[in-house]
Amino acid sequence: MKPRPAEPYWPKVLTDWCVIQALGKAGWPERLRGSGGSKAAFVAEVSRYLKFRGLDLRELEAENLVLTTIESVYAVAGGSSYFAAKQKTEAAQSEYLSALGRSTRDSVGVLQIIGEPKRLQAQFRSRQRDLDACRRQFANIARSAAHQAAMTYWERVAACRLPEGFFAHVPEDGAIAAMRARFDIWWALFLQSLRSVLRETNPAYAHLLQALPHLRADAARPGQKFVLTALVQEWREANAERFGFFKDIHFPVVEQRAFVKYRDVQNWFDHHAPGYQHDAAARATATEAFYDALGRVPPQRQQAYWNN
Repeated sequence: MKPRPAEPYWPKVLTDWCVIQALGKAGWPERLRGSGGSKAAFVAEVSRYLKFRGLDLRELEAENLVLTTIESVYAVAGGSSYFAAKQKTEAAQSEYLSALGRSTRDSVGVLQIIGEPKRLQAQFRSRQRDLDACRRQFANIARSAAHQAAMTYWERVAACRLPEGFFAHVPEDGAIAAMRARFDIWWALFLQSLRSVLRETNPAYAHLLQALPHLRADAARPGQKFVLTALVQEWREANAERFGFFKDIHFPVVEQRAFVKYRDVQNWFDHHAPGYQHDAAARATATEAFYDALGRVPPQRQQAYWNN
């Protein structure tokens, strides 16, 4: 067995693997045949968007959902008293920040919080304590509601990780939009294949895989009371709402399968576009050839144009 690499960047590895599997099922448009570099550039571009839309954006959506759910519970349960406490806190904060902006700095550049800014800082902190006290009364209800909202969100995601319109907002001058427009029947087959792959694979495990080296180091730290399994469980519970990990994860199996996928990805790129993964010049050449074949301006040329 080949030695494992130190720390692959798992979000890219898992999204690359998903796109490669879908491409293997859907095939490649006849009019673009013969270019392994074009396939590599296509996989890279779709993978980047899949990571952005399927991992990064969903993480932000889940975090925002948790925050807005908590705030809505406070607003409903706290009623007018909560609304008044929040308004007073926001007004005190605004006054404090305005005064801070007018403050002077000493000879080494440290902001001087004295006089009026000092008084307004104390007032703001007092208002904040009042607001926190109001929130504490309903904290358990708010956290429970947020947890349920996050579970519902991630259940909906798991039911279909590639919903209709997933690629609706890709850049119109990019390769994905061009492939969708020029090879519409093939694109529909590719989407069906990618949707099928994502039903069986959850790229969000990349978050756990990224954390594992740090958790292992923590488990090996002298005086550590918890074994790795306990630390992984603790990490999962702390990030459940953020990443959708509400059930126990058998992480040794997840990690073992992930390294198989990593080798699959490396072998695929080495076969179709040697050097693409590690050589910026080879990557740029393949991308330019792919965009030229589609009649589009490559990103490198666009950047050079705008820089000029």
